[in-house]
Amino acid sequence: MKIGLYNECFPPIMDGVSQVVENYAQLLTERNHNVAVITAKVPFYRYNYNYTILNVPSVPMLLRPPYRIGFPIQILPPFIPAIQFMPDIMHAHSPFTAGNIALQLAKKHHIPFIITFHSKFRQDFEHSIHYKPLVDWMIKEIMKIYDGADEVWIPQLSVLDIMREYGYKGQVEVVPNAVDYDITKLDYNMLRQQARIMHNLDNNTPCFLFVGEITKEKRVDYILDVLTELRNKNFKFHAFFIGKGYWDEELRFGIIRRKLRDCVEYKGQISDRSALQLYYAASDLFLFPSLYDTFGIVIREAAVHHTPSVLMSDALCSKGLTGGINGYIFDESTPEVYAEKIIEIMGDRETYNRISTNAVDTLGLTWEKLMPEIEDRYRSLIKRNSV
Repeated sequence: MKIGLYNECFPPIMDGVSQVVENYAQLLTERNHNVAVITAKVPFYRYNYNYTILNVPSVPMLLRPPYRIGFPIQILPPFIPAIQFMPDIMHAHSPFTAGNIALQLAKKHHIPFIITFHSKFRQDFEHSIHYKPLVDWMIKEIMKIYDGADEVWIPQLSVLDIMREYGYKGQVEVVPNAVDYDITKLDYNMLRQQARIMHNLDNNTPCFLFVGEITKEKRVDYILDVLTELRNKNFKFHAFFIGKGYWDEELRFGIIRRKLRDCVEYKGQISDRSALQLYYAASDLFLFPSLYDTFGIVIREAAVHHTPSVLMSDALCSKGLTGGINGYIFDESTPEVYAEKIIEIMGDRETYNRISTNAVDTLGLTWEKLMPEIEDRYRSLIKRNSV
């Protein structure tokens, strides 16, 4: 198949969705498909992939660094390769410029078009735009992309509630995301030991981890409050924050101001997947109190390294887990109560070991195992479209 993958964000800009697109592109290419990724241009960056990258001219999103947004299709010159590429199927992961380009070309050339719903866009808009009528209009506009698709995919069924809230009335297909880590090919105990040594952690010190955008929507500030409470309770621990976002300077200064530099480290964005793996393997709990995420891939990534997540019951991302079985799910609480629950978790190693093992078994879906299903879905839609 000749496959077009459309998304505003792609490496070197890293987030969960760009990682999804990167895994689709790599594995579909390895399975002998002709793949092109259509994405916003990052100035002076040279791509080095075994598949095609087609760029759209872009401008920075000033209120959401480091993201960029592509020029709308209506003003793009006709010779831009991104709008000359005509695949057998188009799969968008963004309802912005990239998704709109895919939809317009799909309609014009009668190409089947899929779009996956990944994010709570309203919260993104409300962070930058403090005028509700404009936010409502923007939500209505982006939902037109989903209304125009031949298929809409969501990572888990609970995401449909958000789409209905945004006004979508159509059908959906549940197609999960997966992970590119397969530790069945590794000696996990040796990996963990190596990771703990590299990060100067003794075997008795619990290690906590957050990976994701450093933003208030992800509740990074809440996690920092929780870690402060743990310190106030004289609980010995170490913690790592990994990622990049508009709140990163506040995080840096917060760690210093709260005198947590000896036990909390902000490592910035880590693009090297092997290096990131060592943080997952070294950690005991993945702290993810976000109410923003639909289902973070990072939860799966942590799980396959025997690192269960601590989630909030009101969060969509908690709906794919069962509290006390393959993760920890608590009601919304103060940072002090959340800290107390972490101490309880670390004090019950028998339950912890059972939950961490179940997390591996139930959340460890790999892209390699998922990709045949993706191919079948693509072929089915192409076949239906040709009738």
